[in-house]
Amino acid sequence: MKNDGGSFMPRLLVYYCVFLLLLSCSNNAQVREVPINRPRPSVKPEQPFQQIRPAENSNSVAADIRALCDEGSPSALFKVLSLLHENNIEESEFGRMMSAVAITLLIKVYDEPRDSLPGADPPKNHAYSRILAEAGRGIYREPPPSSNDYLEHILPFLALLDDTAQSRFAAALPDLEKARQLNEGALAPYFMGLAMERMDRSDEAPDLYAEALALAPDCYPAVFGIVRVLQEHGRDDEAVRMLAALNNRYPDNIIIMRHLAGAYFRQSDWISARRMIDAALEIKPQDPDLSLMLARVLFEDGQFVQMQAILDRYSAENPENNRNYTLLRARLQGEGFKNRENAINILRPLYKLNPDDFSVALYLTKLLLESNNDEEQAEGGRLLKNLTRPPRNGEEIPLDVIILASEDAVRRASWDEAMVYQDRILSERRIPSTLVNAFKVERGAGNRRSALALAEELIQNYPDYEEGRLAYTEALIDSGRHGEAQRLIDARIAALSSSVYKSRYYYLRGLLRGSFDSAVSDFRSSLFENPRNLDALKALVDIYAKRGDERHVVYYLRQAMALSPKDPVLLEYQKEYSGKM
Repeated sequence: MKNDGGSFMPRLLVYYCVFLLLLSCSNNAQVREVPINRPRPSVKPEQPFQQIRPAENSNSVAADIRALCDEGSPSALFKVLSLLHENNIEESEFGRMMSAVAITLLIKVYDEPRDSLPGADPPKNHAYSRILAEAGRGIYREPPPSSNDYLEHILPFLALLDDTAQSRFAAALPDLEKARQLNEGALAPYFMGLAMERMDRSDEAPDLYAEALALAPDCYPAVFGIVRVLQEHGRDDEAVRMLAALNNRYPDNIIIMRHLAGAYFRQSDWISARRMIDAALEIKPQDPDLSLMLARVLFEDGQFVQMQAILDRYSAENPENNRNYTLLRARLQGEGFKNRENAINILRPLYKLNPDDFSVALYLTKLLLESNNDEEQAEGGRLLKNLTRPPRNGEEIPLDVIILASEDAVRRASWDEAMVYQDRILSERRIPSTLVNAFKVERGAGNRRSALALAEELIQNYPDYEEGRLAYTEALIDSGRHGEAQRLIDARIAALSSSVYKSRYYYLRGLLRGSFDSAVSDFRSSLFENPRNLDALKALVDIYAKRGDERHVVYYLRQAMALSPKDPVLLEYQKEYSGKM
């Protein structure tokens, strides 16, 4: 979805303010009148249930239970389970059916873990049972034309929650609209908002999500819907604030915590993400999804050994490893342990199984493009060409593909090609990693002033981002501000324990050295920290070539050529020293 700059963005901010108001109101009073005082969503009926005698006002209780099911909020649905037990009607036909409805909605809509809820045993001959059974198989059961039953119009939509076919959502909209007219339950507008998103009509979704929240402020999937639209329009800060407010209201809700951690992921705010994941793991230490999220944070922090331990434990506890695990394992091998071959071998079976999996195809393409093998590079080029083919529906090429194409152009030093992608990348995702790539493009193209501006933006807005510090140091050197660069380098070498980053700072300091011995010492220190630092190897080849020291030139040239056999500078040296190699 493009950011059209129209009236939609101010409306999103209005939704944000209204949501905060509803949230504050829900702390002290019910926003809408319901017959029962509802607990917080995290409250569940205790197990085992105590045996309680049937209540005399069973008709009134049944009406209350039906009203709560129609309302559809998590607190209302948990109250349904409590009322069924408290009034000893959970084994009746009505009780079994309403229990099954409440449990199914909690699992399907609110992602409540199945093992935290009672078992469901709906009567087989009930209309709702048939709807739920067919929805479980992905079959949308249209309500009878004469039906005025709210749930008969709502429950069939469960079949579409994991669907993407726009035609199916369009066909369901009239049923949802009728449900919306029949009852003020939160799920009718929420499902309509979800349908609008799936039909690429995201601008129409927030009004419906806001309606669902006005009816039930604890209908937190509606908040997730507004957050998705905010993120789609580049409003990541508002999305984080909205999720943080929701987390403050429901601090023990794992699902909300997971979404907030994911929002921090989008901003590359790994510290905040780690804080949220750690808090969630204190509540649920064995949560597999949270374990994978922690592995991702450790990866971004360069803690590869710790990450491997978590992935090994996850694999042992979850024998059927999912795609997220496989992707993380591939990234650990490819980027953490620099074993691209292993990473490619891990991903190939997953890609062959589902070549339309965008994330898998994107990362496999990246690995192949970075290979030194001609055949693999060619294969990566073909995959990239497929990914950059404009979609048939007229949408733009996904931004992640554009970023990959830009990174590939940078790797090939094709600066004009990389510049083509620059404006769109920075307009849609101005985050540390894209700013660093833009810095490389401007620097490679010889635009030192633009490169310095990007480096200053990095150091000002992301002072703890090491790649940003390195970019700023390089910009200082390019600008002739060698004294500032030297002080920054010395401070980072003293502070850092990471071998990769320390290696890069040693290399930069070597460039500033005035004497041959000092420069060689720093370049060698760079290789001691990271033997694969190609820049340091090339610097040693160059400095010894200027000295006429053929033995050392050949020694370092062989190492450099093993890492980058197609580097044009190294190929020139190889021609010159071919008789010595």
